[in-house]
Amino acid sequence: MNFTRIGKYLLVPFAVFVSFIPIFDPFNIFSNLRNSAFDLFQNISPRESVSSDSVIVIDIDETSLSKIGQWPWSRNILADLVDKTYLSASLSFDIVFAESDRTGSIELQKQYNQNSLLLEVLKEIPDNDDIFANSISNHSTVVLGAIPSNSITNNFKVKFGLIEQGDDPRKFLQKYTGIQSNIKKLDASAKGIGSMSIGNNDSIIRKLPLFENINGSLVPSLALETLRVAIGASTFQIKSSNASGETAFGEETGINHIKLGNLIIPTNPDGSAWIHFSKKPAKTLPLWEVLSPKYSEDYFEGKILIVGTSAPGLFDLRSTPLENNIPGVNIIANLTDQILSGQFLKRPDWIFGLEVITGLILALLITFFIQILGPIGGLSVFIIGNSMSSFGSYYFFNSYGFLVDPISPLVICLICYLVVTFFNFLFTELERSKVRNAFSQYMSPVMVEKLAKSSESLKLGGERKEMTFLFSDIRGFTSISEKYKNDPEALTDLINSLLTSLSNEILNYQGTIDKYMGDCIMAFWNAPSEDPEHREKSIDAAFAMSDALEKLNNDLNRFDEDKLSVGIGINTGECIVGNMGSDKRFDYTVLGDAVNLASRLEGQSGNYGMQIILGEESTQGLSNERFSICELDSIAVKGKSEPVNIYTVFKKDSLEITNGTFLKEHENFLADYRSQNWEKALIHIDKYRLSQPKFTLYYTLFLDRINELSKKQLPENWSGVFIAETK
Repeated sequence: MNFTRIGKYLLVPFAVFVSFIPIFDPFNIFSNLRNSAFDLFQNISPRESVSSDSVIVIDIDETSLSKIGQWPWSRNILADLVDKTYLSASLSFDIVFAESDRTGSIELQKQYNQNSLLLEVLKEIPDNDDIFANSISNHSTVVLGAIPSNSITNNFKVKFGLIEQGDDPRKFLQKYTGIQSNIKKLDASAKGIGSMSIGNNDSIIRKLPLFENINGSLVPSLALETLRVAIGASTFQIKSSNASGETAFGEETGINHIKLGNLIIPTNPDGSAWIHFSKKPAKTLPLWEVLSPKYSEDYFEGKILIVGTSAPGLFDLRSTPLENNIPGVNIIANLTDQILSGQFLKRPDWIFGLEVITGLILALLITFFIQILGPIGGLSVFIIGNSMSSFGSYYFFNSYGFLVDPISPLVICLICYLVVTFFNFLFTELERSKVRNAFSQYMSPVMVEKLAKSSESLKLGGERKEMTFLFSDIRGFTSISEKYKNDPEALTDLINSLLTSLSNEILNYQGTIDKYMGDCIMAFWNAPSEDPEHREKSIDAAFAMSDALEKLNNDLNRFDEDKLSVGIGINTGECIVGNMGSDKRFDYTVLGDAVNLASRLEGQSGNYGMQIILGEESTQGLSNERFSICELDSIAVKGKSEPVNIYTVFKKDSLEITNGTFLKEHENFLADYRSQNWEKALIHIDKYRLSQPKFTLYYTLFLDRINELSKKQLPENWSGVFIAETK
């Protein structure tokens, strides 16, 4: 089945399905992302306040607390505030006075009821709550706050008229069993009572409920009630779905708007209103200054005043999209100013449909273009489509106050792009797999992979590269084979187990296995793909091969003389890598002197008694923290006239070299040997030949060599180079 058919019958329905995920919004993922986008818009384009002088916050700040005293204050002070601001359009308290004034005469009478003399005096003193209530009653502009609660059950007496049109708004509002209001005499004196609830916001306040359902009674928010009193209105009008002229997508979709006098306030279905925050905060006056002679009564005429606190100790600090830790009273003032200025953020239900359709169109386009033009074509649609969607969302926000979500289409497109690209890749790989399966019996895996990727690989040629080469060979394999001369099947099984274990470690360290030659493995690094750590990985592979061989010996119960061992030669240098052979039959392999040297080094590993021998180039740039490099000799390998320095390597954290000064003394040994200082060289050999088991065979070799050389007359320019006569 080709990819076009899969796209027609599977991927298109998938794109449709993904487009509708925001409708269900699992784990509120889309709503959270949407809110973050709207927060960004608000930071880019905050609201320009046009009526900031009309709404004033009277702040119970730290300075007011220090000048007047610790909260709660005596309510006669608040009575003074009411009297001072009697000319205001409204005076609201973002505070609940749920208990009597503890400093009032009535509360003091309860405390000192045993002192008859003092009791009589207290009875003559007006109670602070009465003073406060009288001030409120005398000035019909005061609105008090209340807090909805499900921990109490009570009824609430409203102070306004209500017209309901359409579906019952109680179905859509947050429901509470009761409300924590003020003491009765204060509630009775107030012109209005408003809810101080923040609704279902998370840690960031983005909207506020305009009405709450308190045990069947509709209670307006403090901001809304403040405006009602300020404009002298007596009635709210709530229009919900199915009201005359209020059609929506479906029945009982929620509250559409609230009308108060000439003010029309668009709402969310749950009766809340988005707040378009202003960078310019409402004008704020410290309460102590309001009570001072600095401000006259005339200053407050016609103003909307909201009393609240910014003092951290009174715990009314909130976070908004624009800033953290702002007083809650400032949020109420912002909403009040916003309603007065008619600067609303709106998200009617048709916007969500627009978002879904936009996501669907883009998802289908991405699916189509990926099939036609590949991932790049789909990516182009993704970038262009979502850029237009994002800029369009911001344009609607900045120009019309519409909250259009740019995130949902983006997420939908991203999911579609990734899934469709995955299926595209999957079916492409299935086609390539056919090629691999067809040719794997005839060609090396590397060549098959290159052929599967591009037919351009089907030509002769190569490139010059620096690479690292590894040759490994089983020591004493001839004698092992003789033991199996009557059981060739067992020998085959042994070789296969051996080569499998060693090959796996090479592959684990991203090496490429070039070929098998009996019991010998040839591998290389840094081709066909670049690998800047090719030296380190070849050495890591060599150590891993040694460990794998040890495990294999244990698994096969081969110990002592029967134990399998391996010699490894590693060299780094430039070579030609590519397709070698004829135009009829070729393989991906390497050619060069560096390859031959690696093979010769492996052949010398047994002579020197070392499992791993490195060429000098392979030691360049190795980490001193991971490896300990030890020079072994200068040698002219068979077939080469120029000598090379050869080395062995140990893990830095291994226990193979127990004496920390050994490597330095070994360097001195080689210097003595090359300068024909036989006596010092022999002292070193006697010291370490048996104490360093890894070097026993090595020092035995040099002991024999020195005994022979000391009997000869060596030329003056003799440098210690050993001429190898065997591979």
